[in-house]
Parts: sequence; C-alpha cells; structure tokens
Amino acid sequence: MKLVFRKNEQEEITVLQSFDGDERNFIYTDMIKVLLEDGELEEPVVEGDFTEEEKRSINNMVSEINKVTRETLKASDGTDGSSADLPL
Repeated sequence: MKLVFRKNEQEEITVLQSFDGDERNFIYTDMIKVLLEDGELEEPVVEGDFTEEEKRSINNMVSEINKVTRETLKASDGTDGSSADLPL
C-alpha cells in the first residue's frame, strides 16, 4: 500500500491509500492491516505544491512507521503474543 498526499490550490491536503493503483480514502485500520501483513508501506506519492520540508517530513514519517513496524514485528516473533512485550 502507498499513501498518496495531494495538495490543491487552496493548500488543502488530502491523504489517500493506493493498492496497486486503485486509490481510496485513507482509513487507519486498513493501514494497520497492511503493516501487519506486509511489514511496511511503500514509498509515498506526494503530488501538488508541497515544500521540500513538507516532502521530507512525509517521507520521514513513512520511514519511521516502517521502522517501528519492523521492530515491533521482530519483537513479537520471540514473545508469547502478549502486547505488553511489544515496544511502543
């Protein structure tokens, strides 16, 4: 899954999720399901008049989500499944 960030002329930002090119409204639970199944998000799509800092921030956010997901999934492999053992 890719997250798609779009900024329009009114500076409004829309976030969508893309599955193999099929774009849908962003739903947090869908993202969590993908993270649990695939272990990571694909590189985000950033469209519109975003500043370089905004683009960097979006990319950093996705990278951090992927990093925490990898760490959490790795930690859960060696536990009894209790969420108390997972890093937050």
